[in-house]
Amino acid sequence: MMGKLFFIVLICFFSKEAFGQNPVQEDILFKDTVCNIAFDSLKHNFGKINPETQSRYLTKHFKYLGTEPLSIKRAWTGDPHYICDYPKEDLIPNKVYSFKVCFSHKGREGIMNKQMGFDLSDGNRVFMRFTGEYVKQ
Repeated sequence: MMGKLFFIVLICFFSKEAFGQNPVQEDILFKDTVCNIAFDSLKHNFGKINPETQSRYLTKHFKYLGTEPLSIKRAWTGDPHYICDYPKEDLIPNKVYSFKVCFSHKGREGIMNKQMGFDLSDGNRVFMRFTGEYVKQ
């Protein structure tokens, strides 16, 4: 009997871990809020960037704080660095979302100072800044 009880408790624990809320989301610090959206940060400084080994992807997080229907209409930038994945559905209040920024570091030199962001369905625009300095190879 004790073995069966232990097995049931073990199954419940692993089911919660596999299908429950992502525990990492609770640890995200939202530092910047604009247009009723709290972001982990609207600025990201990579520091020294090695164009050959630096990751080409960065995942950022945000939470919608408003109550009115809102969606991201499009991501924008004028550069080969761009927001390559973001939520396309209507944003749900207090839900944590992520988006991915893709970078083209190979062959780059000097200072990186890039602006990109989102156009929102309510007509507002969110601006983000990504900076760093490429190390010479």
